[in-house]
Amino acid sequence: MTDTNIETRAGQERLKQAGVLPVPEPDELTAPYWQASGRDELRLMTCTSCGQLRHPPSVTCPYCGSQEASWERVSGDGTVYSFIIDHRLMVPGFDEPYVVAQVNPIEAEHDTVRIVANIKGCDPSAVYIGMPVEVFFEQRGPARLPQFRPRLDQK
Repeated sequence: MTDTNIETRAGQERLKQAGVLPVPEPDELTAPYWQASGRDELRLMTCTSCGQLRHPPSVTCPYCGSQEASWERVSGDGTVYSFIIDHRLMVPGFDEPYVVAQVNPIEAEHDTVRIVANIKGCDPSAVYIGMPVEVFFEQRGPARLPQFRPRLDQK
């Protein structure tokens, strides 16, 4: 009998073999982020009243309460705020182990601005809090996802 439970290793492997990959489902609030990613640009919501970045996107600014915002391009450089190494194959389409991190862009004044992405291009055991990283974009099905890798040149 074939395992159809996606929470088991066998079920995850079956989804992987079928080519099932997690892809974002943009909504009205997040569509500009994903559209920019499709152009290999990292753009973050920026409050036009106080100038603070906000990510994840939100209807109101957590700093001043304004609902006015624009989408500004950022460098893609940042530091790892927090991370996990997933050894359990919790999400179909990922080879194990893989790193899921919260990355603070260098342009953010507050560490509450965090981009969730994978850290690639190094052994998962080499990732650390405060690690300098840079964005790159990876095709995943119909979407291009911002991912991060170690920044070697220490810009």
